[in-house]
Amino acid sequence: METFFLGTYTRRVSQGVYSFNFDSRSGTAQQLRLVIPSGDPFYLAAGPDHTLLCIDRQLNRAHPGGVQCLNAQYQTLGQSFDSSASGTYLAYDSNRQLVYLANYDLNELSIYEVKQHQLKLVDRIADTGTNGPQIEQRDGPHPHFINQTPDHRLVVCDLGVDTIFTYDVTETHHFHLVARHFLPAGFGPRHLRFNHDLSIAYVVGELSSQVATLSYDAGTGQFTTLAIDHTIPTTWTAHNGAAAIRISSDNRFLYVSNRGYNSIAVFAIQTDGQLSAIQNIKVDGDFPWDIRLTAQDQYLLVANQRSDSLSIFKRDAHTGRLTLTDNTFYLPEPLAILPSPF
Repeated sequence: METFFLGTYTRRVSQGVYSFNFDSRSGTAQQLRLVIPSGDPFYLAAGPDHTLLCIDRQLNRAHPGGVQCLNAQYQTLGQSFDSSASGTYLAYDSNRQLVYLANYDLNELSIYEVKQHQLKLVDRIADTGTNGPQIEQRDGPHPHFINQTPDHRLVVCDLGVDTIFTYDVTETHHFHLVARHFLPAGFGPRHLRFNHDLSIAYVVGELSSQVATLSYDAGTGQFTTLAIDHTIPTTWTAHNGAAAIRISSDNRFLYVSNRGYNSIAVFAIQTDGQLSAIQNIKVDGDFPWDIRLTAQDQYLLVANQRSDSLSIFKRDAHTGRLTLTDNTFYLPEPLAILPSPF
């Protein structure tokens, strides 16, 4: 039995962070529980010493948002509430004992030091660049993702300015910009994943419904675009926002969720790292926000925000293809799925 935690919106039916169990023998989810009452816990991450990091706007929206660190009993060990909006993505650096936070709404990138589970803000900067042409880009930079590269730099995807930024983290735990990579206007970079067998990364373009294959130079921190593939049929004219991107543990297959077209795009990863589309399958839900592979990559879990549901796909390890099961499970306003760090 696997346990997952669920980040949510709290705008209709959700009350915070939930947990649920998944049984890989039957392919079913069960035992949904509210574990942390909170406001719009948009994203979750595994923290230090088997703790849970949680973005939280707090239940009272008049109060500032920020980050909490919680133990297995869901007790708050440390927190930092210091912004008018809480953030969009966070990641933990176990080597440096730092937490990185991207704030889409405020155009902020933050570094927190973690000492005895207490969070201390040590640096905060803003992205810069030329606004993209899409409506979502007209009010400026919007950092949507921050995480480490394989060589322990930081990579930031900014949806508003169609740019990937690479930063070093200084000895005093501050940002130091080392490279910029410009994507096509209107691409809208959202999330990025590395292929750890190759010096290759994949970034999903939320606004263009595309995924770009990038080479990564560890010496300079520079990315280079090698190819761009569509995540939905080019004949689709209604709204779509590509969202989550995941890679199988054997680095052979890549999965992208499409919010609007309501599908999962499946790609085979070639020996040179480039992609080949093999499937685009409907999710039987509305607005698939996050996706997550279960242990041994047997199943793909899909969090459908607008339909309050979890779609469960059986995965073929040899072909990478997905088969939708009938085991749909209720989840309230789901946004992020995280395997339990406890």
